[in-house]
Amino acid sequence: MRRVRLVSILVAVVVAAACGSTGGGGSAGNSYAGKTIKLGAILSITQAGGVYGPQSRDGMQLAVDEINKAGGVNGAQISLTVKDDASDKAQSAQLAQTMIQSDQDLALLGPTLSNSAVAVHPLAESLKTPILAVSTTGIHIVPDCNFPKTDPCKYVFRDSLGEETAIPDNIQSYAADGHPATGVLLVAQDDKFSSDGGKIVQKTVDQYGIKLLKTIPFNKAEADLSPYVTQAVALKPDVIFITSLGGIPAKIMTEARKQGWQGQFLGGNGFNTATVSKQAGAAGKGARSASAWYIGNSFASNSDFVTAYKAKYTNADGTPKNPDQFAAQGYTAIKVIADAAKRANLTFSDLPGDRDKLRAAMETVNIQTPLGPFQFTSNHDVKQTVWIIQMDGAGGFTLLHQINS
Repeated sequence: MRRVRLVSILVAVVVAAACGSTGGGGSAGNSYAGKTIKLGAILSITQAGGVYGPQSRDGMQLAVDEINKAGGVNGAQISLTVKDDASDKAQSAQLAQTMIQSDQDLALLGPTLSNSAVAVHPLAESLKTPILAVSTTGIHIVPDCNFPKTDPCKYVFRDSLGEETAIPDNIQSYAADGHPATGVLLVAQDDKFSSDGGKIVQKTVDQYGIKLLKTIPFNKAEADLSPYVTQAVALKPDVIFITSLGGIPAKIMTEARKQGWQGQFLGGNGFNTATVSKQAGAAGKGARSASAWYIGNSFASNSDFVTAYKAKYTNADGTPKNPDQFAAQGYTAIKVIADAAKRANLTFSDLPGDRDKLRAAMETVNIQTPLGPFQFTSNHDVKQTVWIIQMDGAGGFTLLHQINS
């Protein structure tokens, strides 16, 4: 079990340059001069995943711009093509196939949703093309993208915090703080991310003395969720767990408060964007989740990222736009691939060979990122600090705990 440190004793982390580079940049040999590194990103810019995908895209583009402006990757410029899969699994797979076979991209990023990843990641694996998951947090993403087959996937990586880490960390944290006795789970049963999250909640609650009174499934396309919320509220639980995508958590929170329930909301990565926090507003104040990133974390590379992001992007009213977890993961993904490409001795004439060289180089990435010091585990997952955050009721988040890896 990892140690939880209270925010009041949070110590600034001093990042040593010896730990690794920040990704990208040129070299004295300039061996890739005049070349282009083609990357493709499959993101949910619209529909259910549209509260996450645009931030991933913006974080990626910021990293591309920074790297290219600094001389590229050993002199090569990065070309990033972003395509919207409209949160549809079949469309996501078709885009991936086009990017790999027709566009001949060196590597892919995405897709946004775990529900789409089950179609995209096995395809990338079969076509031996590196793909980096920037927000897919469900079960069986890495290393077992071909589950139930047991052969590990060699070409699939993830820089997003899996729900199998995030949800238990969040429950452990609140159990220590609030000592809840009972809970109810509201779970969207018709997509992988949500149903996986529900399974993790069900597996975890008993470990921390929480009795799950009822699991209430629903379909995410349903217009009226109030009957499900009414069932939950009637049981008077200490906690309502929500595992669902997009604006649904905010709708549930709003309806529960409208019905007079004053308990604690706990969720997963679906909570971790300002869009959802803003939608929930005052009803979401105090809602907790575990995040791969926190805007105020003390890593030097994060401060640089936040400053650059706010300088590049603005809100509708012209004010600087804050990044979120999905922007940080998208930005980190480009830095990871750039660092690997720099060390991979690419030929730019043998695409299958270059894809395999990039895959091998990704396994040894060791750089500083907004997420902190970044490396992949032997299973191509990320080992990192986890931040327990809560919605502030005004569209943002405050930090409660830091859990060290």
